[in-house]
Amino acid sequence: MSSIGWIDFSSTDRKRVHEVLALMKEPGTLDELGFGQLRDAYADTLFPGFSTVQTRARYFLAVPKIMLDWADLTDAKRRRRPLDDYLKMAENEFAKTLKTNYDAARLEPEGVIGHTVVEQGGVARRPSSTYWNGLRVFEIVRAQSSLAEFCRYWRRDGDAQEAVSSEEGTDDAGQRFESAVRRPPGSRGDWPVGLTLTLDVDEARFLRERFTLARGLDNTVCAQLLSNDLAASALSDDYASFAAFSKWAAGQCSLGPTCRDNIAAAQRFSLAVEGAHIVFNRLIAKGIDDNRLHSLCDELYAGWRATVKVAGIFRPGADLEWLSVAEAGGTRVKRRTIEFLERWNVLNEADAPKLSDLDSLVRTQAVDNKPARSLLIKLPHERADWYGMRALDYRWQTVRRMLKDIVEVLPC
Repeated sequence: MSSIGWIDFSSTDRKRVHEVLALMKEPGTLDELGFGQLRDAYADTLFPGFSTVQTRARYFLAVPKIMLDWADLTDAKRRRRPLDDYLKMAENEFAKTLKTNYDAARLEPEGVIGHTVVEQGGVARRPSSTYWNGLRVFEIVRAQSSLAEFCRYWRRDGDAQEAVSSEEGTDDAGQRFESAVRRPPGSRGDWPVGLTLTLDVDEARFLRERFTLARGLDNTVCAQLLSNDLAASALSDDYASFAAFSKWAAGQCSLGPTCRDNIAAAQRFSLAVEGAHIVFNRLIAKGIDDNRLHSLCDELYAGWRATVKVAGIFRPGADLEWLSVAEAGGTRVKRRTIEFLERWNVLNEADAPKLSDLDSLVRTQAVDNKPARSLLIKLPHERADWYGMRALDYRWQTVRRMLKDIVEVLPC
């Protein structure tokens, strides 16, 4: 039996580890070939503030309400129960409240974080951690610190903090405060009777404002869709995959050119490396003698070759374009991945690349990426429909869920 351990220095480190572990439970997300850094760099450009482990938009409102509830306590009560302890208690209570309300309404608790474990010790993946980066990106919480650092500061000097109320128009930018929480609509007092994850109109307007007007978001996908009244159209089932969405977005002239260019660049990278994942699965199929998977890979490979040829994906310098998003965002990409992409581009510029060369390149990359843990070394004992990634999604499914929560009550 094996186990995983780590040393973390902040809640940001802890969040990253939990997200990786969560991704390991989701099909199609395992980074067998080492492209995760670039995938995340594209996702951060397109969809900053969102992550694949977020569920529903209400948590962007619930976490700051809980923090403000703590700030409204008396000095003595805050000293007895510091913010980090209060968050843990209140988030568990929130999960219980939602579960009770969904059960009473005979509804499935879709997206309710921790609804299956609230009676067994509480929520493991807490909303405050999962949504913390987004709360900062959308300036709902004005802080550069990690959640742990934020809580420690309030523990030390909670009396000095000031909550900023957008409802009452008391946001004075000149006021001195080192940590500030923007008050969402309707966040005073107890949770409303029968509360679910469905937003009301004021809450949806608040989130639309935060998703579009926070600094640095002008060219992001969510801001552009909401600002140009395209969110409802983008949520069509026809555009559920990122590939379909990117094709639709290319024809939307009201989207800013930078946004459209970023979407197109992300789709080109997805197409480029999709072939590597097909080759990877074909190698596994050979290793475990899975004729069904091998035939599927042959079929997918032929279709992929036709698609990338028409789209002109492989050409001199294409690998530098794929890597440019990492350079722009300050993401360090491993040398072996840079060299793989360069060689992958060169091989695939040919009309009919030698399959043996592609196999050898992908095998080397997979083994170098995960040495003894690579599925090409430690072949799977149980057969699956697919191993690792295929087409990249870039958090589009998460953003669709968030936009749907807004559009359902505030058509836009």
